[in-house]
Amino acid sequence: MIPKRLIERTWFRRLPLILGGILLLLIAFGVAVAVRWHMAAEDAEDPVLIAEPVYVQDGSPDAEPAIGTHFAAVLKYRLPWSDSFKVAAAEPGKNLQLTADPVIRRTGVRWGYFDWTLMVPLQAYRSGESGGGSVFAEFFAGKSIETPLPELKIADVALPLDDTGADLSLAPRIDVNDRRVSILTAAVIATVVILIALAVWALLSRKKREAAKHAVPIWERAIEAIRALRDLVANGKASPELAVADLTDVVRRYLEARFQLRAERQTTAEFLADLERNDSLLEEKDRKFLRSFLASADMVKFARLPADPGLFDKASVKAEELISGTIPDESALSSNSGGRK
Repeated sequence: MIPKRLIERTWFRRLPLILGGILLLLIAFGVAVAVRWHMAAEDAEDPVLIAEPVYVQDGSPDAEPAIGTHFAAVLKYRLPWSDSFKVAAAEPGKNLQLTADPVIRRTGVRWGYFDWTLMVPLQAYRSGESGGGSVFAEFFAGKSIETPLPELKIADVALPLDDTGADLSLAPRIDVNDRRVSILTAAVIATVVILIALAVWALLSRKKREAAKHAVPIWERAIEAIRALRDLVANGKASPELAVADLTDVVRRYLEARFQLRAERQTTAEFLADLERNDSLLEEKDRKFLRSFLASADMVKFARLPADPGLFDKASVKAEELISGTIPDESALSSNSGGRK
């Protein structure tokens, strides 16, 4: 009989060989997998549809769903190890609608390939024959597969039973006279609503016209703003630089409203170019003043140059004269012609 200690010593000596052999097998298997993966990527093997699509409801294939029930179209693909799904989209057929995005799951593994299952959740909203629609799948290797779904017959929902176990009968037909009464009632209600809406519109329009009669004209508002700036500068509450910048805003807003110009949204050069193209808007002396004043104001605003102490005083007087000279006469106001004196 071989001593127990001798057996243990023998196994102990062989253990490194056994572990080394297992390690070599694992390395060989890893190398084989890597080589197979590389071959699949290099060969660019195409993904394939391995089974015709079927409809499944509650785990049962070849289902015939009824209106409102939830079911799924199931498609099975086989892809190389090196490939995977990039996009999956479905276009439901007639009388069908999607209830969620398609679901993709990896369901099997083979030497060099993975098996995938794509489920498209659907719901029927009308009975009868249904167009199957289609499923589009795109893969990272650059391939794509578009698969038509089979035709499907949607069953009607079974009618509920009464207390005796018989089908409930359909509701009686609506009397045509009752329908006419309903249409007449709806027409009367619609007419009343329209009349109320017209009355509200007329009232609001009248109030708007009354408010327009009492509104302060734009030229009066502009002159009041210029005089208020002049008082601030005289009382030392505003610097000449700030007053010059505010004065340009007042003049630009007035000219924009008075002559429908885009003064506030233009640079000084663009604004002056518009005035030159429309030389009928302002007299030459007014355009000459604007060219000089706006150029000086830009130097104060953007170049941070100190304002000439007399620049604001002279410019405010000229700006007020410009506005006063462009006030339309009463006949122009009544005819909305927008002409100047």
